[in-house]
Amino acid sequence: MASTLEAIWKNLHNKQYEPVYFLCGEEPYYIDLIEEFINNNALEPHEKDFNFSMFYGKDADPISVLNDAKQYPTFAEKRLVIVREAQDLKVKDWELFEKYLEQPVKSTILVFAHKNKTLDKRTKIAKIIEKKSVYFESKKIGEDALPNWIKGYVKNKNFTIDDIAAKILAENIGNDLSRIANEMDKLSVMLSENAIITADIIEKYIGISKEYNITEFNSAIIKRDFTKAMKMVLYFEKNPKAGPIIAILAFMYNHFSKLFVLHHIKDVKQATAAIGWIPSDVSNGIKYYSIQKTQEILHLLCEYDAKAKGLYATGKNTNADLLKELVIKVIRN
Repeated sequence: MASTLEAIWKNLHNKQYEPVYFLCGEEPYYIDLIEEFINNNALEPHEKDFNFSMFYGKDADPISVLNDAKQYPTFAEKRLVIVREAQDLKVKDWELFEKYLEQPVKSTILVFAHKNKTLDKRTKIAKIIEKKSVYFESKKIGEDALPNWIKGYVKNKNFTIDDIAAKILAENIGNDLSRIANEMDKLSVMLSENAIITADIIEKYIGISKEYNITEFNSAIIKRDFTKAMKMVLYFEKNPKAGPIIAILAFMYNHFSKLFVLHHIKDVKQATAAIGWIPSDVSNGIKYYSIQKTQEILHLLCEYDAKAKGLYATGKNTNADLLKELVIKVIRN
């Protein structure tokens, strides 16, 4: 049956394991977290030699998975079978699991890590999985909730992070929880316990400048600050990792598409209810860009995204050249 992260986490820490776990959804971080905990804790190291099997969906033979799941443990209380990348299993393969899921072997822990999507809930197998397994759907965290998520994660590591640093991380890394967690874990090794993570620390150890980053570049664009935007392009030219062009274009497209919606709805609260969190830069952008110009910019962003990916011949133009062209067309033209 459907379960929450909190309920699963509590039972796992109490060593209460269920016969089948089906972990799915668009946010891989929590799927990996649960699967890794079960992998590391369900069996003792010496028990794994005879009682552990790992499969990968693309190459997995369902019959082999079932045969291993049906075996009884050897010199242990449990047997563990994990199917990673279960989303790559074929639809017809899932049908082979129906009978087992109805009556799973209680001494086996069978884990499906089904990332980036869920099963079609209209199908028979999906209904069986949801009813007969510990079913967990991992959902993406909204952009507006990211800074608080970061603060919570850091707190669990016995650190604190100030608002500016959390915002810089959230806006420049995005809702890639695995990467954020990885960066925070690196900092936890470098810093003393109870340290406060600031924007200066983020810049020094992670490489995201508090002045020259994707968020500040986008802000300069939306405010039509040509001088600041071009200075930042020159910085990105010398420090490519600080502003990858594909990430910049994606960030800009996200903001300008929200601005386009806001132009139509004309009310921030109503627009937020329709499309989610709207940053202050976007709401302020109404003053600088008409709906026609916003639409034109969205087309430009698609065009330059294609150029950056090499879909059109650009001669000897570098990514910095493309950004310079884009800044001129967006702000000056």
